[in-house]
Amino acid sequence: MSDPTTSRVHISSAASIVAALPAMIGFTPHNSIVVILLATDTARKALVRAVIRSDSAGGQTSAADIAAAASRQHADSAIVIAVAEPSATVQALDGVDAISQHLTQVGIDVHAALHTFEVIAGALFSDLGTGHVGTIPDPTTSEVAAAQVLSGRVIESTRDALVHRFAEGTEIPESVGLQAAARLGDDFLAATFEELAATVYAREIPSDDVSARVGITLSGSPLDVRAAYLRLAVYGEESALDVMTHVARGLRGTARGQALTIAGYFAYLGGDGASAGIAFDAAQDAAEKAGETAPSFTVLLDRALRAGFEPDGLRELIPDADVVEESTGARLPG
Repeated sequence: MSDPTTSRVHISSAASIVAALPAMIGFTPHNSIVVILLATDTARKALVRAVIRSDSAGGQTSAADIAAAASRQHADSAIVIAVAEPSATVQALDGVDAISQHLTQVGIDVHAALHTFEVIAGALFSDLGTGHVGTIPDPTTSEVAAAQVLSGRVIESTRDALVHRFAEGTEIPESVGLQAAARLGDDFLAATFEELAATVYAREIPSDDVSARVGITLSGSPLDVRAAYLRLAVYGEESALDVMTHVARGLRGTARGQALTIAGYFAYLGGDGASAGIAFDAAQDAAEKAGETAPSFTVLLDRALRAGFEPDGLRELIPDADVVEESTGARLPG
């Protein structure tokens, strides 16, 4: 589920909404079905309320779940778009029909159903209801793309590129963190939080030393210590996501799963549902690879995302600075 940035965007034409798909979901869709949920403002203009994407092959089986999630978004209508290559088009269009029927059943009017083989400048799209054929403008110049670039968010060329963002990197030896713990002594926890917060605030890349120390705190600390990391969101959700994603690359097992979950939380909070879902999948994969159960917070966030729970509802999970100081000893700004 995505994307708060798009809620400020007015829909002027079918061509513009198709061109905006990569910016809305964070990558250029391929063999996908994308549901654009719309609400009407006081000027009777359609605004994007939320965006839901599924694989085209799973459109029919996920139709009921998509409609259930859509019903929580207070949308008036929807546009359902299939982006599918010729060999996948029949299955994709069956999915569009199933999703459209379920949306209608929950009271959401399907304003249009569209299809295109690919989302690139100059490609053709068709309106499945009217038979109208149009041309897609350059996706990189869409209003939504401009808004995403200004906010610092990267639009990937494919979903695989987004998945790669959360892949394992070179493992940082645990000894790096243990040596730092011995050096810092009683100041270890507070110093780790303060240095990581400073890294997020400065929009920098954390060192291996800091990443290893974070890993130690994530693998063996109480829940209130792990929850304290959510405070990093106040220094910039996108920067917090980048930093915790970088930390996760060098970790394994429980620590990696926890770091990915926190990264997914930051993505979710910032309205980047695609990145959040991929981060949660990676967290569960990390746990499975280590022979462990997925963190309960991962499971809860993943369920909330799939159910269409709005990002703003997660802000209440961010602890106050004094709560963080009480649990970690760290004195964080703000």
